[in-house]
Amino acid sequence: MIFDKVDELCELVADTKQYNDYLEANVNLETDGKGIDLINAFSELQEEYIKTYQESDQSAMKSMENVLEARHKELMEYPATGAYIRAKQALDELLNSINDRIMHNLELDCNHDDCDCCSDESCKDCH
Repeated sequence: MIFDKVDELCELVADTKQYNDYLEANVNLETDGKGIDLINAFSELQEEYIKTYQESDQSAMKSMENVLEARHKELMEYPATGAYIRAKQALDELLNSINDRIMHNLELDCNHDDCDCCSDESCKDCH
């Protein structure tokens, strides 16, 4: 029965603007060679940044951060990639809100360090 409800929830999500905007943006991006190239280049730059971070090269990191910011701005300004990123963020926000609601309703959302408030009825009062 619970998975039937999950299937119903999926159908409801599939009817949302966020999901449909994401699907449309994804299709548009898949057919846009320049957009794909921009995303691939950004991903490679991110990987290079991670390596630089692991090597603790502060001056190179700062330089790369500036390049990453410029490339991110370029991604957001290019129509296909900007639309995809915004649509994906909106869909992620919706899905995170659903998950947060589930966690809250099950009283599993206590984020306090060393807190046993979620082990009894007092959890409702600490949020």
